[in-house]
Amino acid sequence: MRRILLSLILCVHSASMSAASGVFHTTAFEGGRSVSLSLTEGGPADDPAFDFDVVITLSEIDGGGAVLYQDEGRHGASVRCVSPATVRVNSAVYAVDISALPGTDWKHDLWATLCTAPAS
Repeated sequence: MRRILLSLILCVHSASMSAASGVFHTTAFEGGRSVSLSLTEGGPADDPAFDFDVVITLSEIDGGGAVLYQDEGRHGASVRCVSPATVRVNSAVYAVDISALPGTDWKHDLWATLCTAPAS
């Protein structure tokens, strides 16, 4: 059910909103600059060990909200919701501390965005 929900959310999201509104994690730096990670695509994982395959983009934003840099790369990641919760980027597999506070770690925030969707 979560896979269907994610696919619907991402389809509606990409059709109706800008890439900046898909932000799942932001890190603030001195001078008001920030770097945001956004989901731009996603769906069920090809690898049965994971639940989702997604594409992440990166943006740097100044203190006034202007985009200073928009990464043109398409960074793929896979997410496993069940224990052990993990995020895979390329061949690196990262454990996710599911007890972490939102905003603490981008991998946790990606996991939480995909795996803790409210039940309908």
